[in-house]
Amino acid sequence: MIVKSARMKTSAQGMSSTCRHVFHGSDNEKITVLQGSEFDVKAELGRAKAVGSQYAVRHIKISSYEDMTDEQLFSLVKKYAKEFKADSSKATIVRHDKPRADDKASGHHYHVYFPEVLANGKIMDSSFSKIREEKIARIAEIDFEHKPVVGKHNASVIKDLEKSGQKYYADIIRQNTPSLNPKDAPDSAYSEKQFRRAKISGIALNEVRQTLKELRISSESFGQMIESLDTHNLEIRKGDKANTYIIVNNDNGNVLGSANRLFGMKKQDFNQQYESYLNGHDTKFEPLESITAPISSDEKAPLEKPVEAHIEPNVQNVPSKSAIAPQPQKSGHWLSGINLSSPVPDAGDAHHAVATEGMSQAERQSVHDYNKRESQNKSELEKALLDQKKFAELLLRMEQELSALIRKRYQALPKEPFANPELRDSHYISKSLHGTLDPLRSSYLNKKSRWLSSAKQELRAFNEKIKELRFKEFPGLDILNNQNDYDYVINNMSHLYSSSRQKRHDVWSNNLDVINYVNHKKDIDNLISHIKEHKDTELLQLAIKSPSLAIDRIKMNKAENNNKTDISNTYITHKLSI
Repeated sequence: MIVKSARMKTSAQGMSSTCRHVFHGSDNEKITVLQGSEFDVKAELGRAKAVGSQYAVRHIKISSYEDMTDEQLFSLVKKYAKEFKADSSKATIVRHDKPRADDKASGHHYHVYFPEVLANGKIMDSSFSKIREEKIARIAEIDFEHKPVVGKHNASVIKDLEKSGQKYYADIIRQNTPSLNPKDAPDSAYSEKQFRRAKISGIALNEVRQTLKELRISSESFGQMIESLDTHNLEIRKGDKANTYIIVNNDNGNVLGSANRLFGMKKQDFNQQYESYLNGHDTKFEPLESITAPISSDEKAPLEKPVEAHIEPNVQNVPSKSAIAPQPQKSGHWLSGINLSSPVPDAGDAHHAVATEGMSQAERQSVHDYNKRESQNKSELEKALLDQKKFAELLLRMEQELSALIRKRYQALPKEPFANPELRDSHYISKSLHGTLDPLRSSYLNKKSRWLSSAKQELRAFNEKIKELRFKEFPGLDILNNQNDYDYVINNMSHLYSSSRQKRHDVWSNNLDVINYVNHKKDIDNLISHIKEHKDTELLQLAIKSPSLAIDRIKMNKAENNNKTDISNTYITHKLSI
């Protein structure tokens, strides 16, 4: 099993391209969103920028030689979250179904995104991530009864497990590791940079490696294996580094990688065999039919260069965002339940003229032409009404789904304190306090002014309300009998209330999740308003496929229009100055 991660920077442009591949990549047979959404991944960009974090999300790729169930994947994600002190419920999980080059390994792998900025505002732990990720993979192999993989950092993994008291796992990994010497650690067949460069040139390095593996198995001698490279348009050349040989594509001269790594051989063994072949010595060896090269956990599983494919929106295959707890969800897009199979509204009966026996041929032709025009008008009206109804239904349901997504995504958001601005306004609070206390004070003063009346009950009611409102004490002031003192206290308490409430509201407003929520809500509102105002069916279809891409398109178009306006204003100013 391979568990490898990459941290996505806030300053880089790779977020959108990576999301296009993970959520819309055309080179996968099937893409299933198990938890979260593309919207959630891109939302972390705003949170990271708000706290000044260099990284927005951690992108983890998980693949195994044996098939892994979604339940096993979720348990692995929980282990990863526990190891790096993150929250597994905040992870976005996507499964890709795609046949492997050798047709034997599992046909699906997973992409997992974790927010780099945690709920408490701290950054997700990343120290010694390669060793810790290998540890997670080795433990999962034992738990899931998968074939053991010889990792590059197995020695460090064993040491860490023993230190943390997990001797059971450490002993099994030690038994499955031929050598703990760092020099014997497996190397990757090619780097991620080589993988991407080759893919741009139309070369799949994983398929090349599988071809070379099969060539090594079927060849009777090392020399035959080397000579057969020509049939695949490949060639071995001396590398820039000392004692290194590389494999090159003859068509364009691109370097595909280290020869010994691509053939799955130790560097020293390969060099000896190849130099013997160059010197004309016998290089015959037994076929490797039943031998399977050891799997290396450091074998690169690179992020492939995203390919933005044109995908027609499928309005019946769009599920909603999963629950916060990690549970397997249905496949498809995050929007769900859109069904446009509603009956066409009645456009009304068109007027139909009837020809009579006494009409001339010209009159009959006029009646026929009239009825034909009416029939065409009716058909056009029905089509227009149908299109309008479809657009309205689709827009309404998309709006409901987006609102539901926002509510679920931010269901743990603290409630806005004193959301009504009037509750934070001292003038409004003063009027409210007067409205509450004036009747009680007036009742007391009226009762007290009567002959032989104590007004104890009215006084008690006024004092209890003062206590309930948490008025502070004002020594030396008579708020019951002196109108100026009473007005002064009400005004003072109004400002205290206003200041305290505004402070609580400011704390809420500066919460990272609140800032993120406000920005996302604004983006969604702008998207819906734009579609409604411009009746933009193309943008609506894009929003169904990916709301994030639709929002990005609006922003991009707005930026382009602003640039055109600036250029136009500059031109006009220049002309006027002339």
